[in-house]
Amino acid sequence: MKLTLSGKEFTLRCDMRCLATAKREADIDLATLGNDLVECGTLVYYMAQSGAKYAGIPFEYSLDEFFALIDVKDIDHLSEVMTLALGVGDGKKK
Repeated sequence: MKLTLSGKEFTLRCDMRCLATAKREADIDLATLGNDLVECGTLVYYMAQSGAKYAGIPFEYSLDEFFALIDVKDIDHLSEVMTLALGVGDGKKK
C-alpha cells in the first residue's frame, strides 16, 4: 500500500515486525488504539519503516521528521490508509 506525504511516497506494510516495534518503542497496542492522532501517525511511521525494509529501500526518517511531512489536510487520508493496512473496514468514512 502506498502513501504520499509532502510529495514523498512511502510503501506501508503492516506486519508483525511493525506491530512489535510500535509496541516496544512507542507502547502502541492495537487493542487500545483509538482516535489519538499522534498514536495513529506513529503506527503509520512504523508501517512505512517496515514497508521500506521489505522493499529494500532506505528509510532515513526519524519519527519527528516523518511527522513534519504530515500536513493537517492529510489526516483523513492517513486514517483511511491506516484502516486499510490494518484490515479493519473498507477505509471509507460512513
